Amino acid sequence: MDVSKPAPRNSKFASIDIGSHTIRLLIAELEEDETLRPLCIERRITRLAGNFQEGETLKPLGITTSIEALREYAYLLKRFRVGSLACGATGVVRRARNANDFLHMVKESTGIPASILSEESEAFLSAKGCLSVLRCRQGKILAFDLGGSSTEFLLTEPDRTEPLWSTSVFIGAATLTERFLTQDPPTLLHLAEASNDVRETIDSTLSDAKKLLAVCGERPFPFQLVGTAGTVTTLAAMYLNMEPYVPYRVNGLVLTQNWLAAIIDFLTLLPLAYRRNLPGLEEGREDIILGGALIVREILQGLGQTHLTVTDGGLLEGLLLDHVEKESGCRPALISPLTWRLQ
Repeated sequence: MDVSKPAPRNSKFASIDIGSHTIRLLIAELEEDETLRPLCIERRITRLAGNFQEGETLKPLGITTSIEALREYAYLLKRFRVGSLACGATGVVRRARNANDFLHMVKESTGIPASILSEESEAFLSAKGCLSVLRCRQGKILAFDLGGSSTEFLLTEPDRTEPLWSTSVFIGAATLTERFLTQDPPTLLHLAEASNDVRETIDSTLSDAKKLLAVCGERPFPFQLVGTAGTVTTLAAMYLNMEPYVPYRVNGLVLTQNWLAAIIDFLTLLPLAYRRNLPGLEEGREDIILGGALIVREILQGLGQTHLTVTDGGLLEGLLLDHVEKESGCRPALISPLTWRLQ
């Protein structure tokens, strides 16, 4: 696959999101009417952020597992005859001292050329992907992308191509779990410590968001709160008792603060062995879902919101759409997950 040359029209494109906890792949075909028809979507939990603290290096186990997943994806890229690829690394890779060594290993082992996305690029692409699948839009949108090691916040409007504001906070479901929630099940003291840490970490960010909304004349801050990425979509799948996971079913789903509080209480009392049997809870997330849910709860409470809207669209879709625009010269629309199903 030669990614240095623009792909011809009606060809296959792909995007890969190398996240801190999960690596995802999306392959789609550009049709004559300039729509992108999804052909393949895959996700592998690789825990690249395992045992990572800011300023440290990526650990061998996470690197090995991630490269194994990317080898699988390289095979799929050839199988679907993908003509052009965009691959972006975020979160933990952006902060790791050995990030360049990791990307070199990826290229040598799989042939996949990956680059590190800046916080600004990640926010822009996440907004593009989020809006691409969000059908019910209510004015300004404050979206958050909750990953394994970081959470991106962005304020946007449906008719704008770039966020009005964005920022990244180094807190995620995996890192919070490793710091506070290693006991099975966790104690109430550890739960309180984790919640306090989240609150202190995101307080200034949420204050900035509310100030921006106020400046925009949006008193008393009416906006649509949207959540995306693994924790949020897993919570949505658990709400629906959904097995197997089907992306289009969670888009637009509303989760309330009351339901979130109830599921946190339930998960707190449930050992990992029992969590693995919960419908909708993806295998490999049973240990970090509680930490992720705590972050979501603190975001809701910090913003004074009673509910949030879920979307499966985010960075992966934004990477694909942006790449196709640059390679083909057109502005494609990703066929809505409401209307397609993978065969």
